[in-house]
Amino acid sequence: MGSFDIGRHGGRMFTNLIDWYSANAAILLVVLVGSAIALEQVRRRADGSRDDVGSARTSLTSGLAFIVVKSIVSKLAVASLALLVYDQFRLFTLDLANPWVWVVVFVMRDFIYYWVHRAEHRIRLLWASHMVHHSPQTIGFTTAVRVPWMEAVYKPWLGLWLPLIGFHPVAAIALDALAATMAQLYHTESVRRIPVLERLFVTPSAHRVHHGSNPEYIDKNFGAVFIVWDRMFGTFEPEVAPVRYGIGHERIDTPVKALVGGYPALLAETRAITAWPERARHLFTAPT
Repeated sequence: MGSFDIGRHGGRMFTNLIDWYSANAAILLVVLVGSAIALEQVRRRADGSRDDVGSARTSLTSGLAFIVVKSIVSKLAVASLALLVYDQFRLFTLDLANPWVWVVVFVMRDFIYYWVHRAEHRIRLLWASHMVHHSPQTIGFTTAVRVPWMEAVYKPWLGLWLPLIGFHPVAAIALDALAATMAQLYHTESVRRIPVLERLFVTPSAHRVHHGSNPEYIDKNFGAVFIVWDRMFGTFEPEVAPVRYGIGHERIDTPVKALVGGYPALLAETRAITAWPERARHLFTAPT
């Protein structure tokens, strides 16, 4: 997709920082994720509580497949379309030298993510993909990378609102990397509660609840960065009872199962329904 230069707009120190981060965001994310996983494994070995090797292999396979598919989809299709939207159809020309532009767009991005994430839990067609991320029986930094490749097919298209409002596509990549970095850090049990942050931000405690299969924890705490959306729309739940991880009786515990997700089961359910309107309706109802 190339790079962009916002230095000409002024605010030299800020724009230099943004230019540098945008050019190196992907590398920084890979380094951070790799380092976090390595350090976690060292700590667990020291504690005598090593990760299940099979689960870690499943997570890493899923994460690599996601990266490959996202690279293909983003570079061959979404990137070109995003640049076209930005060049030909943008509604505004946002001043990327203004820090408040980044703050407002980042908040808007998180608000939209909340609703997309909530839909992934309430629509079978999307849950069949997203359930892969919820399938580990524990939570840790390897859980964060168990992202289904199917999300790399549909999620990039949902970000085309960014170039439409005048936010440069390369700048959007920087925001994606920042959000992914933050998501990596709250997939852990090492940090218990952070009361001073929990009113505004997603914390490890809030996200552990999101991964819980306890009845009171199911479909709670959808926020990616800000927990305020859950508080506003009635989906917040504090961590009180010990969290039981996973997706109940279902198991996605091999690389092959992670790569197909819940789609074989969903296909079988749909084929068992005789009427086509009911089949279509089934795909968009909430999973049970």
